[in-house]
Amino acid sequence: MFLTVTEPAIERIKTIQAQYPGKLALYYNRITGGYACGIVGTFSLKLLTSPSEELNATIDSTFGKIAVQKERLTDLSENVILDYKNSKNSLILRSDAGLINDDVTVLDNDNNKLF
Repeated sequence: MFLTVTEPAIERIKTIQAQYPGKLALYYNRITGGYACGIVGTFSLKLLTSPSEELNATIDSTFGKIAVQKERLTDLSENVILDYKNSKNSLILRSDAGLINDDVTVLDNDNNKLF
């Protein structure tokens, strides 16, 4: 599995990390109640300032190694892309299978939304 982080997304992440330093992780954030279609969460980015037992695997990316939850790897296809759309001020996660999340939030260690 490989995560392609586009140049616009890299620039956006670096801007966020300038204010909130931390190691980048791809995190599956469970939503209480889930959605009617059976989806129980969404992928977010986390800026880790301390280790997390939940994030127990890594994937390679154009941004370097990124921590992930091993049990969530099956939710991703081989070719995943993280992009940034300036017109929407939004990070977008997609794969060969289609759109995964059109508004990827950036969280801190305590799941507080940073962006």
